[in-house]
Amino acid sequence: MKVGITGSSGLVGSQLSEKLWMEFRAEILKIPRSYLYGDVQNLSNYIADCDIVINLAGASIVCRWTSNNMKKLYDSRVLTTRNLTSAIALMNKKPKLVISTSAVGIYDSIHTHDEWSTQYSINFLGNLCTDWEKPVTKKIAKNVRTIIFRLGIILSDQGGVLARTLPLFRIGLGGKLGDGQQAFPFIHIDDLINAYVCAISNAKMIGVYNLVAPQIISNLDYTKELSCFVNRPAIFRVPSFVLRLLLKNGANVLLSGQKVLPKRLLDSGFHFEYPRLSQAICSVGIKSFRKS
Repeated sequence: MKVGITGSSGLVGSQLSEKLWMEFRAEILKIPRSYLYGDVQNLSNYIADCDIVINLAGASIVCRWTSNNMKKLYDSRVLTTRNLTSAIALMNKKPKLVISTSAVGIYDSIHTHDEWSTQYSINFLGNLCTDWEKPVTKKIAKNVRTIIFRLGIILSDQGGVLARTLPLFRIGLGGKLGDGQQAFPFIHIDDLINAYVCAISNAKMIGVYNLVAPQIISNLDYTKELSCFVNRPAIFRVPSFVLRLLLKNGANVLLSGQKVLPKRLLDSGFHFEYPRLSQAICSVGIKSFRKS
């Protein structure tokens, strides 16, 4: 099995590559950014003998949303996905499976969403996710088994929000963001990686899946759970206006969350190792302590 992966050096890509080798002895083809932004035919030739293509490309969404950064966020997801799907369309021998990435930010922050929800956000992030998914569904979904994983907030000791906030909480400087009422759709990195393994193994899986834990929580719940784990108070609060001064509209990523359920993933028979926040934080936190 040969698997081509974009974003292979990132938090998900690096661990997924290792897992696919362990589970399937898969040969991993790292797809460089130069190919994703370059000539489509060259990209098609580069991935010509891949059995599976996994698209994880995308710049970090938590940044100051200047016009330049917003273009970078858009191009690193939408432009690269357009080029990748165009390259797959040119392949004489199509891959057996394509798994592309999106985010739960496609949904609005008002309703509770499973994969059948069409109540999408109309802000930059919602439109970004919609445009991110379009090339996959329009160009290759009819001819190739195609899956779109809408990712939530990944909890890992290797990076992401928990790895960044845990040190602050350990010294008593933790606290909620804004009023803390925004939803916090999380998933443990091991569950996320196992979902990719499940998708490869289960030929019946196709279409959109929400990659979040089944427990719906808020940022305040996250703050309280992490405070309890490190046995430190979390009395500090980052006001909304401070985040907006630092990140402009990028603060919306931190101040508005989506209530999301992984209905189709559960219906497929997938088993979460860390379905509850307390389990995920304990697992990640212990690993972090061992490294410090």
